[in-house]
Amino acid sequence: MIELVNGSREVSVTLVAGSTDGIIKYDFIDSVLESYLIPREFYADFRNLKTLKDRYSGIYVLIGDKDDFGKYKVYIGYSEDIVSRLTNHNSNELFDWKRAACIISQKPIRNEYFACIERISINRAKNTADCILVNSNENKTPLQNVNGSHTLKKLMKDVSEYLALMGYPILRDNKKSENFIYLSRNGEILAKGEFLNDNVLVFEGSLVKAKESDSMTKNNKNIKQNLIKNKILAPHGKFYIFTEDYVFSSLSSAACVAFGGNVSGRQCWKNKDGKPLKELFESE
Repeated sequence: MIELVNGSREVSVTLVAGSTDGIIKYDFIDSVLESYLIPREFYADFRNLKTLKDRYSGIYVLIGDKDDFGKYKVYIGYSEDIVSRLTNHNSNELFDWKRAACIISQKPIRNEYFACIERISINRAKNTADCILVNSNENKTPLQNVNGSHTLKKLMKDVSEYLALMGYPILRDNKKSENFIYLSRNGEILAKGEFLNDNVLVFEGSLVKAKESDSMTKNNKNIKQNLIKNKILAPHGKFYIFTEDYVFSSLSSAACVAFGGNVSGRQCWKNKDGKPLKELFESE
């Protein structure tokens, strides 16, 4: 028997048709997600799998062949019905995709999680040197805060690791991506994050001032209290610290919670070059 060390994960691999040329199923023992790598010519076999009848929402990645520079074209999306969505993509030529990676939930999960995972995945794929993202119509619908974002972090990790298992490590967490942003206080970085369209992913380890000013709105106070209640913020001296990554629905909401007052998110958040995002928006 293999002895597992700390951090080890067990995964089962199933050759659905008994061949590595066909559909391959990957299943982490400790995950609510399961995944399938489907060559396009075996799409009909995937559609008819009896094991899919009780499956729910999921993320899918359409993958093309390598170009002359060793990069894959990819399209990332999510759907409440992966099989139907793949049927549409198989009929309507988005690009010459050769295989599909589908990561599907084995139990009901709120769609907000998958909408957020889709957005994070698209952002990471944009900033990797391993692929060319072909998504054109990016979903910019404002996302609600996903409470209990430990779940979000776990799901995102599983999606990334499933793709890496399949040989496509395109969703690795890149904290220094082109969309890296930060908040500073007295010359020291208070919080770090990633700008995802109209949303902010604040990284684990970021700090929040414990003291609040009178200018802090009731809504932002409630957001902060919910984060404390859910143990996403933990006491840390004169601050609170994020115990995990967390998605805010706006730049200002994240900045106000961090500074404990009413501030402009576009003015306070700065990019990796130290420029306020306000300047970048004005230059567009």
